[in-house]
Amino acid sequence: MVSNAKITEGCVVKIHNWYGVVLETHYDDQNRLSIIQVQTARNIFRGYGPEYLDVRLMPEAIELASLADLQQEIETHRRLLNGAVERMIGAASVHPEIPIAAD
Repeated sequence: MVSNAKITEGCVVKIHNWYGVVLETHYDDQNRLSIIQVQTARNIFRGYGPEYLDVRLMPEAIELASLADLQQEIETHRRLLNGAVERMIGAASVHPEIPIAAD
C-alpha cells in the first residue's frame, strides 16, 4: 500500500489487478485524500469512461504503478481484443452466405 498523500493527478495507479491514470483528486475536511477519478485501461476497452473511487474504503487496493505496467496492460487488452475479433470473423466465415454488414 502506498501513502495516499503520494497519489496525485497524472499518477499511474494499480487498483486491485488493473491499471489506470488518476485524473482528479479530492480531499476531505481534514485534508486527507478521499476520492480519486481514474481512467483505467480496462474501462477504455469496455467502452466506459473514468470512474470515481473512494480511497478511504479500501486503501490497500490502490497503489502507485509505472507507465510500463499500464502499457503492458494496454498491450494485453489489445491482444485479447484482436483475438476476439479474429475468432468472430472466423466464425462468420463458416457461413459465407450470411453477409457481414460493413460500416
